[in-house]
This record gives sequence, structure tokens and C-alpha cells, in this order.
Amino acid sequence: MTFRPAGGHPDELISASLSGELTKAERRQLDEHLSTCESCRETLAAFAGERRLVSGLGHVPPPRDLSSRVRAGIEGGRFTSIPWWRRPGGIVAMGASLATVAAAALAVVVIGNLHSGPVGQTSSPGPSSSPLSSASVVPSEGPSVVATPGPALTLGRGELGYLSLNGAPLEALRLTFVNDTTGASIRAGKVSGPSIAAALSPDGKWLAYITQKGESGANEVWVLSLVDGAVTPLGCSVAAPFTDRLAWSKDGAYLAYTLTSIEMSPTSGCPRNPAVAGSTDAWVFVAATGRYKNLTHAGNAYAASFLSYDTPELAVSFAAATPRTRGVALQTGQLNVQDRADNVFLPLFSPEGNRALFWSGTMTSSGAGWEFSRGGMPQLSGDFRSAGPASPWLGTPLFGDLTAVGGEAFAYGSFAWGGDSDHIVFWNGAWTGAPQGGGGTYPSQPDAYVGRISTGLLTAGSRLPLDLGDGNWVADVAFAPSGSSMAVTIGVPSAGIGDPPSSRLMVLSLLGGQSREVDPGVEPPPWDGPEVFGP
Repeated sequence: MTFRPAGGHPDELISASLSGELTKAERRQLDEHLSTCESCRETLAAFAGERRLVSGLGHVPPPRDLSSRVRAGIEGGRFTSIPWWRRPGGIVAMGASLATVAAAALAVVVIGNLHSGPVGQTSSPGPSSSPLSSASVVPSEGPSVVATPGPALTLGRGELGYLSLNGAPLEALRLTFVNDTTGASIRAGKVSGPSIAAALSPDGKWLAYITQKGESGANEVWVLSLVDGAVTPLGCSVAAPFTDRLAWSKDGAYLAYTLTSIEMSPTSGCPRNPAVAGSTDAWVFVAATGRYKNLTHAGNAYAASFLSYDTPELAVSFAAATPRTRGVALQTGQLNVQDRADNVFLPLFSPEGNRALFWSGTMTSSGAGWEFSRGGMPQLSGDFRSAGPASPWLGTPLFGDLTAVGGEAFAYGSFAWGGDSDHIVFWNGAWTGAPQGGGGTYPSQPDAYVGRISTGLLTAGSRLPLDLGDGNWVADVAFAPSGSSMAVTIGVPSAGIGDPPSSRLMVLSLLGGQSREVDPGVEPPPWDGPEVFGP
């Protein structure tokens, strides 16, 4: 069945979403409309509230994110010529001249100077933007600290920490960060949806995380000080593919993240981002000042991962039909023309810095972000310490038994390294072609696939042995530093409209030992995860 918008508003889609009757395509259509239409967001919230109160109404399985969406509506909503992949340790920054950068004339990005206050974008360029220059900045609206400072919390090496979300149906959700080993916890404020990504700073002083913003079709980015309990909102973004990467510099001084601008009401609580809706750029949080700032003004730039151990340099990827990645020195705010990799998107460097996981393929803008439309495959680079200037980025497909037949491959997905720079994991892979194994179930988006680069990468046999059950899905994965275990957040379908989100947090042994569930026996379970391990 195909639904047609009535009067410019998809009323039938809204109605069908309440009973879980939307296809994936219809769900995406509705989400894109809700991201720009406050009237329809309010309508959905009102309908859901009324439906909840009707006696005798039987429950049907709602979409995964509907409960959080309903709740939010009710609430009101420097360098030498040596490329970075050839530097000692994979990543030592040296000094590049401003004149060299200007001569490059890469008319794809405007780098903003770093300033001491929270800033927003000052103009509204599209994906084709002005030449390199400095950019003025304007104060960001909204508070920088939204939680009362609390006691310090620490994670020892290898100790598991996780975000835990609790709340009653149709009420605000309370978020806490918990040390699973000691039981200590620290408040992380109130949010309107589940947490979907988290990253602990290397010095253990900060926790960055992303939460869904209710029914708005947006995500919120936050950083929590584990020293004093202060919570800083870092911006809101369209909930688009590849915008959930949180990257800390090696010294914990900078956090890089990506925002795809979304039009939000003044009462949304989101810091102001005056960029054109749908434009994507890299942002940076500076731990020393507790402030954040806009790093690029390209409209198609994504924060990837940090390159330099000495002077922080960030790999920034530019989405295009053929994506590309460049290095940006944070202290000067300039592109380094030596640091370039074409047909490389969103590289994630290994802990040792000698390899990277990355994407290649043909990308297309969906109007609310970018994804791969043809030949999208996760890749493993060569070893930067021994390979030539170009060959590391030829890449080896992460999956040895998948082929991009007719260009159909992955539209998006997530991957991570183990602390040993050998273990790898891939999950949330949106395969666009016909299944290629597993009795028609491989590759599977709800599953995760775990392997080691020393033993052949990933195949259908790499599927993580989880009893997911109907409708469950892997929401996040993290390796313990020792490589002996990993923690997995398993999303569970909501029990009913307006009910708090639920997940199960599992700790799995990679050495054949016993696995366990965090906070077992609670029904319905809270949303526990994502998870991090002590630095």
C-alpha cells in the first residue's frame, strides 16, 4: 500500500505509524517530514496520547523509536610533505604553511577559527561552498550546562561503564552513567529518547554521548564531565547515517562530532545552528574551556577520527558521488593538502594508528544526509608503516564473501576496533541487494559480525552468536581493552505506545568463557547502553 500526503501533510502515514503498519520506505518518508514539520510532530504526539487512553485498545508492536518520539512531543517539545599515513605511529603532525593551503584552492570548505565560546554557523552555504577562509562566529543560544554538578566518577582500566535510561510511561526519562564494577553512578540529566552512541575520553574525564530526541527525527549530542557532573549540550542533528561518530583526540583535549542541521522550535532546547537545514558539518568540543565550535562550513563534511598524537589533526570526510578525506589541523583550522585520500569516507584509525577501517563507493544525498547508493562497502586499509603513498587506500573489503552485484551493497553501517588493533566488529549494515547467504538472512542489519584482521576478516560465519529474538537488534558494540570480551547493547521493541525504551546489555566472552547480562531480571528492562570501557 502506498500512502499519499494529504494537503502537504502525510496524515495517513501518521495514522499508520500508531499501529506499526509502515514499511521501511514509509517510515523514512515520515521521519523526513517530521524533521521539518512541527505541526505534524504535535499531531503525532496528540494522537498517540489519545490512543493510550482509550480503554480496551489492544497493543500492537510500534516502530522502535515511536515511544521516544511520542514522549518528546508531550514534553513540548601544522605538516611536512610526509602524508599522515606514513608518519611514525601512523600519525605524527609536523607544520604546513597557510600559503600552501590557500594555493590548493579546495573550494569545498570554510574552516572556522577556534574561539572561546559556544558558536554556531554564521552563514548558510550548501554543499558547494566558498573557498578557504577564516569564518566569524556567533554565540550559540541555550545553556552550556544543564545539570547540577555531582560527585566524580571514575572507570579503572577495563572497567565497564554504561548509560542507563529509566522512566515511567509518557514521562521524562532520567539518564545516568554507571560503573558496572563498583556500582557508582552519576546523573546525566533528563532526555526524551534512548542513548545510541557513547565515547569516553582517553583521560577518563569526559563522556560524550548521543540520544534520540523524541519524535522530532533528531538526535542530541552531549558531553558529561565525570569530574563534577556537569552536562553540556553540544547540538542537535538530523538522525542521518554516519552522524553518530564521536571522536576524541589522543590527549582527550578535543571531541569531534558531526551535525546535520535541523529546524527546531525555540522551545526544543537545542543550541542554535543557523545553517541551512540538511547541511552537514564537523564540530569540535574543547575540554579546556568546556565550549564547542563549528569547524567546517562545507555542508557535506563529516568528522571521522583523529590523526595526530602531537598536534591534534582531524580527518574530515566530504560526502560526494566520490567521497574524499582531508586532514584538518585544529590549532590553525586549516586543511592540509598533503593529507588527502580519495574514495575514502569516514576512516576510523586503529589504536596503534597503523591501519584504518573506512568506506568506499558512490554516495548520494537523500536531502537529510548522505548514504551509499552503489558499491558501498566497508574496507580495511593497508599498513601505513610499510605501504606506499597511495596503496594503503586501495583497501580490502571487510567482508570476504560479499560482492556488490550490480552495485547493490551497503547503504550505511557502523564498525569499531578492538584495543588490540586486531579485533573488528561491524553492525547495523543496511544491505541494499539480495541476500548472499544464511538461508536468505545474510547480511542481516539487526546482527553484528565480529572477527580479526589476522585471521581473515568477516564472513557469514562471523555473526555474533546472540539470541536476538523477534524484532530485537544490535544497537551498539564495544571491545574490552584486553580483547578478551565485548559488551553489546541489544535493542528491544517497546512494550507499548509511550512506554520507555528497553534494551539488554550483554557482556560476551571472546575466549569461550561465560557471558552475562547487566541488570538482569527486570521486566520490562530499562535502556542500558551504549557502553564504554575504562581507558
